[in-house]
Amino acid sequence: MTPEPAADGALRAGFERDGFVVLRGRLDLAAELVPLQRELGLLIEHAARACSARYDLPADPAEFDRGYLALVAAHPDVQPLVYDMAKNLVAFQRLIVSERLAGLFRALRDTELAGTAPGANGVRIDRPGDDRRLAPWHQEFQYQFRSLDGITFWIPLVPVTAEMGPVVLARGSHRGGVEPLIDTSGSGEADTAAGAYGALRLPDEATIPERYELCAPLSNPGDLFAFDFLTLHASGANVGTRARWTAQIRYFNFSEEFGAGIRWTGGLKHGTTLAEANVLLAQARAAALGR
Repeated sequence: MTPEPAADGALRAGFERDGFVVLRGRLDLAAELVPLQRELGLLIEHAARACSARYDLPADPAEFDRGYLALVAAHPDVQPLVYDMAKNLVAFQRLIVSERLAGLFRALRDTELAGTAPGANGVRIDRPGDDRRLAPWHQEFQYQFRSLDGITFWIPLVPVTAEMGPVVLARGSHRGGVEPLIDTSGSGEADTAAGAYGALRLPDEATIPERYELCAPLSNPGDLFAFDFLTLHASGANVGTRARWTAQIRYFNFSEEFGAGIRWTGGLKHGTTLAEANVLLAQARAAALGR
């Protein structure tokens, strides 16, 4: 198998310069996103029924979550059920292996073999006023590993307005290399084993807005963000009136030297301990700065 033809020169140059690109209307709304919106609506309906509640499924797939906030306010056990099951939907699995995404990854990385890992992909549901699970400043690599040049595809499933808290990206921050993780709680190992990562922070994260230009692009279903595993980014706070539904799909490169050297080991999201992660992060930082 040969690599994909080179991506448009301006697109690749922009990605390499900024650490991300925003591709407006890149996905096929009718073929790739409407089926997922429809299945998410059905999932909410089924989850409500499993929790002895009722959800009136909207006829328009674009409005799949109309009434969702009221539902979970009255029946809180619906929220984790929908969150956990959304990644299992067939329409989402189909999007993960979309040739549109795989081809773009191969083109941006000039590689012939891309991979994605179980647990690397999911659907976020960020409700207004619920800041408990907002992601602080971080790099994808810290939690995923696999390869230094991995790419995250960030996909809005509803219109993301300024009030809904778009993802915040630090332009050019990928060139700073791999950052270590600091345990601010003193119980990082236990927290990560339980799937809680909020206390893991970056050194000097308060200065990120001073060191980099911050971008928080608005978006609509059909738009596609692609950003480097080393690009610093954070969740925005949702102060709107609708939940922010987004999908994150992550690819890695089998041909990248550091990834091959660690045999494409997964990161904190895949069982690596915090101590093990920081050893690998130190090695990865040296490798990234040497590229």
